[in-house]
Amino acid sequence: MPTTYPVTLPPAPSDPETAWNGERVGDAVLDRPDYGSPSATTTFAIDAANSEEAELRVLAWIDHSYEDDLREATATAVREVSPNRWHVSLRILGEF
Repeated sequence: MPTTYPVTLPPAPSDPETAWNGERVGDAVLDRPDYGSPSATTTFAIDAANSEEAELRVLAWIDHSYEDDLREATATAVREVSPNRWHVSLRILGEF
């Protein structure tokens, strides 16, 4: 089930990308609909015990390490690619 920001995020380590083995695995896909908000969706890989933890870790990582506005951002665990390793799609609303 997708996780939408704002939500209570886990404490982020000083370097979440390294601690959680996070990496960007896909280029951002921009969506500029005629009606509604534009968005960008990017896929990340991250270590986590389950899909919910993976979604929260991606949101916490981006919130900690980048200046992106995460209001109404949605993280969705797409699949477990190996044991305790997840691909998570992150959709951020805004002008890009």
